[in-house]
Amino acid sequence: MKAETHFLIVDDYSNIRNLVKGQLNDFGFANVTERDNVDKGISFLETNTGKPVDFIISDWNMPGKTGLDFLKWVRSQEKFKKLPFLILTTENEQAKIMNAVAAGVSNFLLKPWETEDLASKIELCWKKHHG
Repeated sequence: MKAETHFLIVDDYSNIRNLVKGQLNDFGFANVTERDNVDKGISFLETNTGKPVDFIISDWNMPGKTGLDFLKWVRSQEKFKKLPFLILTTENEQAKIMNAVAAGVSNFLLKPWETEDLASKIELCWKKHHG
């Protein structure tokens, strides 16, 4: 992965977005866009004219559309369907996890997490999509 990798973080809690952004910055990634809900994430992906998004990190449980809804939308779009997609979650219900796997999630990161867990999940997701 390159330092200029563009991350999109979608989470309804600003403290979680700030935590993820801070950790990404610590890893050497400065190109981070944040949105506080799925509709705004979709809108950004559809209208972004700057550097394309290379990686999505999304919360699962949010008001309105969920991270799973976002994942399904991303995978349905030719332009975005191959993007690494990491879901942040407290979910551990097997049926829900299997739904996300079936929808094409790249990986999961259970809350709360350690910094090195985020780093390793990002690496796993990247390798899954970029060999």
